[in-house]
Amino acid sequence: EHLSAGDLLRAERKNPNSENGQLIQSFIAEGKIVPVEITVNLLFNAMMASEKNKFLIDGFPRNQDNVDGWDRVVGNKAEVLGCLFFDCPESVMESRLLERGETSGRTDDNI
Repeated sequence: EHLSAGDLLRAERKNPNSENGQLIQSFIAEGKIVPVEITVNLLFNAMMASEKNKFLIDGFPRNQDNVDGWDRVVGNKAEVLGCLFFDCPESVMESRLLERGETSGRTDDNI
């Protein structure tokens, strides 16, 4: 099952009952990485709520702190089989982000 860290964060920020919605909103609006414990808990909760037992997690981890946070929160409750890393020139990423921002309506699609 495909899980998008970004989609889960955006859904959580829109949830009026969320304890972390405002915090997530401020981090996303500023283009910062949301605290790892919040992201990991959203991902793990989505995994536990699913009837599937294999997941492709999109947009996570983004850095070593994310990996360390996953290890702290999830530990051996999930087996990680690998991580895909795509290397792309920053100019290409900026171009794609700005193009996506023309239609996405996402506050984080900017430079």
